[in-house]
Amino acid sequence: MHPTNFIKTLVNAKLAPYLFGALGWILMWELQGALQRQIAALDYATGVALIFLPAGIRTLAVLIFGFRGAAGVFLGCNLTTLLYFGDLPVLNLWLVLSISAISAFSAYVMMQLVCRWKKIGANLDELTFNDALSIVITQGLLSASLHQIIFAHLPLDGAYVDPTAIETFMLWAAMAAGDIVGSMLLMLSAIALSNLFQSLRHA
Repeated sequence: MHPTNFIKTLVNAKLAPYLFGALGWILMWELQGALQRQIAALDYATGVALIFLPAGIRTLAVLIFGFRGAAGVFLGCNLTTLLYFGDLPVLNLWLVLSISAISAFSAYVMMQLVCRWKKIGANLDELTFNDALSIVITQGLLSASLHQIIFAHLPLDGAYVDPTAIETFMLWAAMAAGDIVGSMLLMLSAIALSNLFQSLRHA
């Protein structure tokens, strides 16, 4: 089978969106942990990283597979949320599902809004880089806002103990920036790999 046809077959497989979202999220989560162990400064606070690579998988899963990609991210995020917040005595099913849903579907919601605003069709043929950038930025702002609302009511230590208004804003801004930077890094890497593959295919 031709490599291009093989890739198309994989992408079109029924389980592909869910596996891409779930396994991609978990893989990037592990890579994120390894990166923060090497560069401690990236670990701004509990649940907040100055570069958050899993956010890139969220963006790519939604752009490539739509809702099904987001559903895959949701599955993977349930596991990582349990692992990350498992020691919290207040953690329950509702919190796990809420945190996972925010992580998974914020990009999908913003993609839908941007596409309606720009009148972009469901196949995303008219989607430009600036449109994708709008999705990246707005999903980062939405995800950070909803996460910080939940985190503010959890018994977290460090920066979450009686924060001032400025400290609360900095937590939100750091989380939003980490999501946006992580998404941009993975999206640009995917574009670069795609261009490299195309050039090799035509060489």
